[in-house]
Amino acid sequence: MERDFRHKVEHVGDAFADQVETFFDWLKASTRGISLTYNIHCLERGQNKAYARIGKRTVALKPRFPHSEIFSDDDMVDLFREFDRVDEDLARARKEREERLYPGLRTTEQEA
Repeated sequence: MERDFRHKVEHVGDAFADQVETFFDWLKASTRGISLTYNIHCLERGQNKAYARIGKRTVALKPRFPHSEIFSDDDMVDLFREFDRVDEDLARARKEREERLYPGLRTTEQEA
C-alpha cells in the first residue's frame, strides 16, 4: 500500500502537468475561435461600409449621368425610387424634429 501511495505522489506532478497542458491547448483553440469571430465581424462591417460607399457613389452619379445603362435597369429604378422616398421621409422627419425642438427659431428665420 505504501508503494501505491508513493507511486501516486511521484506521478501527481505528471498528471497536473498533463491537465495544465490540456487546459492551455483548449485555451489556445478558444482564443483562436474568438479572434476569428472578431475578424469576421470586422470584415463584415468593412464589407457593409464598402457596399454603402458604392451605393452613395451610384446615387451621386445619377444626376450627372441620368441616361447611363445602370439607371435604365428596372431593379435600379425601383431602388432609386425607394431611396428617394426614404430620403424625403427622412428630410421631413428631421424638419419636424427641428420645429419641435426649436419652435421659436422657425419664426425668427421666416421674418428675416
